[in-house]
Amino acid sequence: MIKKFTFGLSIFALMALSFSSCSSDDDNEDASCESCSIQGETIEICDNGNDTYTLTAGGESETISSEDLEGIPPAEYIGLICTLGDLVP
Repeated sequence: MIKKFTFGLSIFALMALSFSSCSSDDDNEDASCESCSIQGETIEICDNGNDTYTLTAGGESETISSEDLEGIPPAEYIGLICTLGDLVP
């Protein structure tokens, strides 16, 4: 009887785990984007997954390559843009 209960509980646990998901399994577009705000404007850079990035600011978007970033990680790149934007009055 205990073996049947343990087996049934194991099957139930396995089924419960198979129907759960992690956030990395979801199609979350923001997962590969970095953003910041300067003077009320949001600046965002998103990884397109093919060594290109989409830089969006002021409702306009531009595709840039990883070469355009000159070795700077996207998060640092967007941080530098916002830091420079904060310096301008």
